Amino acid sequence: MTCTPQTRHTAQTSSMDGVMKKIMALQAVMHRIRHGEELYVVMSASTHMPFVSCNPKTYDDEIFLYFGKDEAVKGAQWFLAKKHPIQLAGIDKKSRLSFFSSLFSMGVNAVTVSKSLPGEMVIQLNQLVSRQDPEKLSKRARVENPELHLTSLYFAQELAKKGKTDPDAGMPEELKTLDEELAAHFRRARYIIAVDEDGGGIPLVRKNGNNYQPVFTDMREFQKFNRERKYSVSLLEYDTLREILSPGTAGVVINPFGADVLLRVDE
Repeated sequence: MTCTPQTRHTAQTSSMDGVMKKIMALQAVMHRIRHGEELYVVMSASTHMPFVSCNPKTYDDEIFLYFGKDEAVKGAQWFLAKKHPIQLAGIDKKSRLSFFSSLFSMGVNAVTVSKSLPGEMVIQLNQLVSRQDPEKLSKRARVENPELHLTSLYFAQELAKKGKTDPDAGMPEELKTLDEELAAHFRRARYIIAVDEDGGGIPLVRKNGNNYQPVFTDMREFQKFNRERKYSVSLLEYDTLREILSPGTAGVVINPFGADVLLRVDE
């Protein structure tokens, strides 16, 4: 059939209709995310943070949402089938702005709605929520390490998925790659440490029979540790951290109430 002006016009109209339907569907889903009665997020059982994944098609670092508990339970089977230790958590309406805003400092840039179910959709995070102007934040509030934070979450998730590994077999290749990335990001980072407000000492965390100094990628992670408001904030880079590390300390623990990843500072 010859492509006449009429057939070209019909094709263009049909294409435009398809685009408009997609835009309307996207707007409807975003409205439901912001204002719907029920919203569930897939959480990592190891980090107690949103489960993160790299989208194999778009390479977005994403989290996963579901509408309603029944849908969330059904969607969770996709993760469990892949041996991911996960949990489901509801997000109430009052907490949603804070929740989505916190994803930026984690290095997340997208959310997938209804993964493995009809209506699955990927939405960019900046379509859901706008970032506050960093210039309007305090100096310490501007401290973020999204690459370090994200890699530590990937490492913790993969470690939980692998379970206990044979020490004689060495670290699995996936973990070895993440471990190298983690160490590289850690050396380049500028992070937060806790300082005792009374004596000026630095608190330590006991792990596996050793002492580790906690370090935090951002203020949200520090605040989890400082719920009793006993500590003040100090901002450090890698070289300074090595100098002040307490004798007998085995290393550092990154975000002990999140990723909870242990690192040696001399690696």
